[in-house]
Parts: sequence; structure tokens; C-alpha cells
Amino acid sequence: MFAAKSARRALALGSALVTTGVLAVSAPQPAMASGITVQFTVDCLNVNYFGDTSDWYATDLWFGAIPSGGGSVPYSSATAVPATHSWRFTQTVPSGTTAVGAGGICSGGHQYDFFGSSAYASIPAGTTTVTGTWACTTAPVYPGPWQTNCTVQSVSYS
Repeated sequence: MFAAKSARRALALGSALVTTGVLAVSAPQPAMASGITVQFTVDCLNVNYFGDTSDWYATDLWFGAIPSGGGSVPYSSATAVPATHSWRFTQTVPSGTTAVGAGGICSGGHQYDFFGSSAYASIPAGTTTVTGTWACTTAPVYPGPWQTNCTVQSVSYS
């Protein structure tokens, strides 16, 4: 009888230790920073007007982040800047993002327009906010579509 009680106590103690160990392993870890705020301006330095003022602003706004990806930016989340014919928008990317880029098409009124080259800005470790301006230019390419190439004009970090 004494052995049975000792065995039950040992099992109860072992069970408690295992449960405690499992709880310790599965306990939530401290939260990581929520992300990096990226504030961008996409500016069409030149446009192909041909009487179509819709080309004053970039169309097909996009945003990219390395390594998490990116995609289209809805116009509802962008603000027009009439003085420079540009769009300003804000995105949040995960902490640990190493580079970001942005762009658009500055000749969207034409049938075969497409994106050309773009550039990304590196993000130093410890950055919480990135503010940058991307400048885009458009030109015809042979045999006829228009292509928009974007470059980093300025970028700052905090």
C-alpha cells in the first residue's frame, strides 16, 4: 500500500513537471515590433500628355518590400499632391524588411504602356520609419509602347 501511494505521488509529481514544462515552452514570447512605417511619394517627372491629363499622375501604383513581397496600392489609400502631380501613400511592412521600392506608370493613357526598371532602397537595422520619393519618367520604346522607369530620388530613415 505504501508503494502504491508513493507511485501515485511520483506519477502526480512527474505529471505536474511535464505540464509545467509544456506550459513554459508554449508560453507566449514577448511581442516583436509591429513593423516599419513606409511613407512614399511617387512622382511622374515627365508625362506623355497628348491632350490626356490623366497622365499627370502615375497609374498602377505599386509597392514592394524585400523579403515580404508587395503589390498594387489602391488609390483610396493614396493622397494626390497637385503641386507635383504625384501620389503619397503609407504602408506598413514587417520588422526585418531589408528593402522597399515603389513606382507607377506615367503614361497610362496609352494601350501598350508597361513598367520598366525600378529601384529599391535598403533599410538599415533598427529603422522604424522610412520616408522616400520615387521619380518616374516615361518614354516610347521601339516599336511603340511607352515604358516608365522609376528611380529613388530621396530616402530618409528614423
